[in-house]
Amino acid sequence: MLIQQKLEYPIWKIPYFLIKSLLIFIKVTRTGILTPLIENKFFNKQTKLILRTLNFIFVNNDQKEIGKKLSNVLIKLGPGYIKIGQALSTRPDLLGKKTCDELKILQGKLKPFSYSIARKIIQEENENFLQESLASFDENPIANASVAQVHTGILKNGIKVAIKILKPNIHKHLFRDFTFFYWITKSFEFCIPSIKRLKLSKNVEVLSEVSLNELDLTLEASAADELAENFKNHHNYRVPKIYWEFTTKNMLVLEFIEGIRIDDLKTLNVSKHNIKKITEIGTEVFFLQVFRDGFFHGDMHPGNILIDKEGALVPIDFGIMGRLSNKDRQFLALLLTYLLNKNYKKVVEIHDEANMLGNDVSHYRLAQEIRAISTPILNKPIGEVSLAKLLDQILSLSKKFDIEVQPQFTLLQKNMLMAEGTTRQINPNINMWKLSRPLIDKWIIDTHDPFKVLEEWFHKNKIALLKIPEIINKIDEILSKK
Repeated sequence: MLIQQKLEYPIWKIPYFLIKSLLIFIKVTRTGILTPLIENKFFNKQTKLILRTLNFIFVNNDQKEIGKKLSNVLIKLGPGYIKIGQALSTRPDLLGKKTCDELKILQGKLKPFSYSIARKIIQEENENFLQESLASFDENPIANASVAQVHTGILKNGIKVAIKILKPNIHKHLFRDFTFFYWITKSFEFCIPSIKRLKLSKNVEVLSEVSLNELDLTLEASAADELAENFKNHHNYRVPKIYWEFTTKNMLVLEFIEGIRIDDLKTLNVSKHNIKKITEIGTEVFFLQVFRDGFFHGDMHPGNILIDKEGALVPIDFGIMGRLSNKDRQFLALLLTYLLNKNYKKVVEIHDEANMLGNDVSHYRLAQEIRAISTPILNKPIGEVSLAKLLDQILSLSKKFDIEVQPQFTLLQKNMLMAEGTTRQINPNINMWKLSRPLIDKWIIDTHDPFKVLEEWFHKNKIALLKIPEIINKIDEILSKK
């Protein structure tokens, strides 16, 4: 069954959704979250006036600790809302550094479920694991995020492992949240037909499918294996070992990593890690995942990346992964290259070639608009340039110029924002896109090399090519009979 069919809701629920929408809006607004948004340069005067009015109506005078208040509200609302908060925690450009720091609690420091429940789940998944395979099991979890919590244990062979356990009823709660998000986007599309080109409901489908797949820990283990295979020869990026013999849909057992969070600069400096090198490794890894492999980590908030004692980057969560086709990668590489080169005419051309523009769109006017929104961003100091933000600004032109939004880039754009935010936190003077640019340019040249294109074609069609002699023989047999 398609995820869209699963997210469909009965008509009788619409009044309930309407009341729920209003209550959630009031709860979130009362945290004071509109305050930092009012000062943001992203919004025009009319939008800011609406935000100020709503702020005046719903918010009291005490607007301290906005992040803490918002975190508490999102935790109470459910796991889908926690995921939104995790994404917001990487956006100091939107909410300010203090608010984002307060939202970091959503990255793995939530209230855990009890040890007795954790033990019961483990016994149900693998009844012999606790008694026969583990020498010890720590009843206090080391991390507790939106869908699972992690305990540590020591196998009888002395190896320390991390044991990830899904929260009870998490499938039901997360599905409920995404059904509600789907209804909201569908309602917007029905009431305001012009925003259909944004494909908001399609974006919810994509994100819900990715997030619901996160609830099958065998799929997460498989993703970790694939990522490990892709980087088996990369000494500065490694993936923890998966213990498949103990892993089930509701329990994942993997190598425990002793490491430091990538954004814990104080500890990294005390341990004499090279921050500049860490930034360069992270940038290279991001490029290789997106462009070389088309398979990338989709949840790169700082809580999911550790630095081990050798200085290697180690991802520790593989529940949300993204994929891009070769065609999507080529479009993205050209788009980023043309934006960095300030070749706005070419930016419009590749959108047209990808059939993303309406028939009556003026290429000249669109190029002029892209130049107008790009110049202020690209002319900023190197550490403040955000291509993810620029892509978001270009997206804002979709209504005016009938640009068709591509849902497959939704997860990537979220990941780009996280990657940029993390890079800026640990090394404000380095721009990841300047570091990536030579790699992207080389990748474009290589993918357009006729010999490599021919080699790739032969590789994709080798099974069919091997059948050619057999086909020729059959043709000869038929002809000889005549």
